[in-house]
Amino acid sequence: MKISHKLVVGFLMAGMMSMGTNLSAVEAASGQQVDTTAMEQEVVVGGWSVTKGNTKIDRHTRKVFSKALEGLVGCTYEPVALLGKQVVAGTNYCLLCRLTPVVPNAETHWGLVYIYEDLQGHAELKDVQDVVLGKDATKLN
Repeated sequence: MKISHKLVVGFLMAGMMSMGTNLSAVEAASGQQVDTTAMEQEVVVGGWSVTKGNTKIDRHTRKVFSKALEGLVGCTYEPVALLGKQVVAGTNYCLLCRLTPVVPNAETHWGLVYIYEDLQGHAELKDVQDVVLGKDATKLN
């Protein structure tokens, strides 16, 4: 079964609504892409700011992602959506990625990739969590 990244983003954002965000249920359920660049986003230090509507990964976040995964072997990570940021002494990022282990007959699956960028611009991979939507739902073949 092939699953669109927009559908996965929609389900994940619906779940993130429970973290105290004001993302509308319609956007979350439909995975609707809405340009929110002109809208204000409330940033709470220490709290997660969930990406609202447009989950496009900006140039800076791609650079941080590349730095954090530099030299990592064993799996390819393809970022498809920026789900949120957390401002701390630096910034934490949560990205939805397609993960493909670098072994014969490996199955591609979805994962949440957490990256931390410190105030000096150094980036590191903090965590990877597999996304399980249901039986056989994570297969992308």
